[in-house]
Amino acid sequence: MTVKLRQTGNSRTLTVPSGIKVTGEEYTVKNVGKTIVFTPVAKRKNIFATKDWKEYDYQKDIENAPALQPVKQVGREVID
Repeated sequence: MTVKLRQTGNSRTLTVPSGIKVTGEEYTVKNVGKTIVFTPVAKRKNIFATKDWKEYDYQKDIENAPALQPVKQVGREVID
């Protein structure tokens, strides 16, 4: 298969023939010698879309965290 390099504005474009399966929408591009390598970029998982995150109780977590509990004054420190 052969494709032509085309000028598109300030960029150059290589078309992907319909016989080649495209697995992603975004690719990284690098030169390896005289070869151009296109690698699909893995989609990032949205950690906030999970069931665990949607059910997370921030206030309860603060109440149970020992580091966030009120402390007894030892000296002259001011605790607001």
